[in-house]
Amino acid sequence: MGTTTLSIRIRKELKEKMEKLKEINWREEIEKFIEAKIKEVELRRIVSVIDDALKNVPPSSEPAWKDIRESREGR
Repeated sequence: MGTTTLSIRIRKELKEKMEKLKEINWREEIEKFIEAKIKEVELRRIVSVIDDALKNVPPSSEPAWKDIRESREGR
């Protein structure tokens, strides 16, 4: 997997605190944060698409458990 460089500006005080905490792999932590944020936004978009698709679908008059039971019993 290839890599690329991402440069950001942060407050000087923050950078100084990061430098004191050498036991933390900042690149790894920042990458995990970015991945988690991307997943969150992608899921939110998927849910929005699903909500839009279901907007005009009327609610069922029968409870869901009834359909599931009938499906399991082979009716």
